[in-house]
Amino acid sequence: MTDSQLHPLHGLRAAPDPRDPRAPALLVRPADGEPLEGRMVVMGIPYDGGIPSRPGARMGPRAIRDALAGFGAFDGERDVPPAIDLGDIAVPTMNGADAHAAIQEAARRVFASGARPVFLGGDHGVTGSLIAGLAAARPQARLGLVTVDAHLDVREFDDEAHLSSGTPFRRALESGIGDGRRTAMIGIRRFANSRYYLEWVAERGVHLATVEDISTHGATRAARAALYRATEGADALYLSVDMDACDAAYAPGVSAPGTGGLTAREMIDIVRTVAADGRLVGADIMETSPPYDQDGRTARLAARLLLEILAARP
Repeated sequence: MTDSQLHPLHGLRAAPDPRDPRAPALLVRPADGEPLEGRMVVMGIPYDGGIPSRPGARMGPRAIRDALAGFGAFDGERDVPPAIDLGDIAVPTMNGADAHAAIQEAARRVFASGARPVFLGGDHGVTGSLIAGLAAARPQARLGLVTVDAHLDVREFDDEAHLSSGTPFRRALESGIGDGRRTAMIGIRRFANSRYYLEWVAERGVHLATVEDISTHGATRAARAALYRATEGADALYLSVDMDACDAAYAPGVSAPGTGGLTAREMIDIVRTVAADGRLVGADIMETSPPYDQDGRTARLAARLLLEILAARP
């Protein structure tokens, strides 16, 4: 509950002010048979089987939606348009292969509908299945990919039963619609990635913007440079945000907290810049883990990033 909802003298819940709409009202349930073509939609992915050592990200979708209560629906310049909330993807099992198959099929359906989804996670491993679903729906797409992440997440894996939060962008680059030359990774942190995988992405032409690059050149400028690289020759764009790109001081409730990451302000500026590109067909916000989230600050930042994405759409 926000302060504006309390009676100033008695602490009683006040009636909502119709002149001050709140962000939760932006998420609306779909009407029966309502077409999704061109609409922004939100879907939760309550799955964290890719991070068994630090579970909790499966609770992220609910926490992010709840955190919207702390925000209004106007950013000072733009009214945020409503988005359709499709609820959470049904993940019938924690078996990795079956869960990822269900997530991929759900993503395929929403992309085939013509909707522009924002997925709320959930462990970052599922992003590989989301992009595989996009590839199944639009196999001729030339996808530009921008990631906001401390990690490269291009680890090798044996099969779908062994997918982890470190594998999504390996799968994206192997999806048939991805390409290293149309991939930009923002927020890469020192001491978070091995020499082997840094050389692997360099060989494929992936553009990297480190935390130091952002500190030197500024978040908006770095995001524009990454966007230029990712969209050269692309006809579709996907944005993937791992909340662990943010320093643990600002976002402690993540699956892999780290020191020396991006600030909350830098995260907002990066997401706002990338989301404004008209080629954006989908996005995700991953790794919010409520059991480790002091004061709910990670969920609040994730909710703010969701609003930035929604506000950027016409």
